[in-house]
Amino acid sequence: MNDYQKSMYALRFTPEQKEKMVEDLMATGTTRRRRTIPLRRIVSVAAAAALVLALGAGAGASGVLQSAGDVFASVFGGEPAQTEIINQIGYPIGASASADGITITADAIVGDTYSYAIVYTIARDDGEPLAEHLEPNENGLLPLSFSQGGASIWHLGGMHGGTYFFDADPSDNAVQYVEQMSADSPLRPGTARATFRELNMWTGDGMAQKTTLAEGPWRLKFDFAFEDAAVSLPAGQTFTLNGMEATVDAVLLSPLSFQVTYTVQDELEWSATHDENGQMNAHDKEQIRRYFESLPLSLQMKDGSTLDLSSAGGSMDPQKGKTVCQKSNVFSSILDLGQVESLTVGGVVIPVDVE
Repeated sequence: MNDYQKSMYALRFTPEQKEKMVEDLMATGTTRRRRTIPLRRIVSVAAAAALVLALGAGAGASGVLQSAGDVFASVFGGEPAQTEIINQIGYPIGASASADGITITADAIVGDTYSYAIVYTIARDDGEPLAEHLEPNENGLLPLSFSQGGASIWHLGGMHGGTYFFDADPSDNAVQYVEQMSADSPLRPGTARATFRELNMWTGDGMAQKTTLAEGPWRLKFDFAFEDAAVSLPAGQTFTLNGMEATVDAVLLSPLSFQVTYTVQDELEWSATHDENGQMNAHDKEQIRRYFESLPLSLQMKDGSTLDLSSAGGSMDPQKGKTVCQKSNVFSSILDLGQVESLTVGGVVIPVDVE
């Protein structure tokens, strides 16, 4: 699904528009607040130090529930080992809502301490396709969007992530909508309320022409719950990042995602100003690169392969004389932690032993 994610990031916004959106989110509040850095590969939702409030109400029950493993097979991989892991840590949902002749169903959820993913199904009630000539691009991404869409949970802190549409089964009339988010503080079980408005299809050169397929709204309510299989890895090691001393504070790894927290012993200087074109100024871009983007971060598997994690999103929190950073991401496939050899942070190799 990382190909879907890459395409989603480029679907409707120019790099300048996306950068301005991120800047505006980061610039609000005091200059010493946490800086939330979104994933560059997908449309980001960054809400540093924001309280995500529950919205909407009501849900209906759908038909026979699919297992979480079956639902996520097209998202994270359908190998037997992956399906078994997903069924252990995820849950089917089955909550649905109908409006304008279209039903949206929350199919399943999977999560851990800091991240979660939800798959929704969208289908017309009359059995017809959502729209004529609705074709995926070369990466399988469908040119659809909501003006508002996704789960709202009770969470105090920053979050980043994104959403995308794809068609898990072209032989039926349904399409899937995937929501993946990572938080900078632990997620709490509870109730999720998802509100969706204005389902749109994009066509034409540069996907600039919008056709509204249905207005909605659709409101769903379901349990925000899953089995947390995350494990903590040894921390406390020191390393050098661009000439600055840094310390690994915490490392969490699960079959779904990872989170690395590290402290740089130098305080980030943030101006939160724009250049004449309304873009992030060169100084702040360099600060992000120096403290955050340039951190070498990778996962080594026992089969000899390596997964580069450096482009993950997260946050930077300047404090007195230091900067606390977090990097996290949902993997593109479910991992068997028993097949992971080590995780490397800034040159520090941390063994992964889950036996």
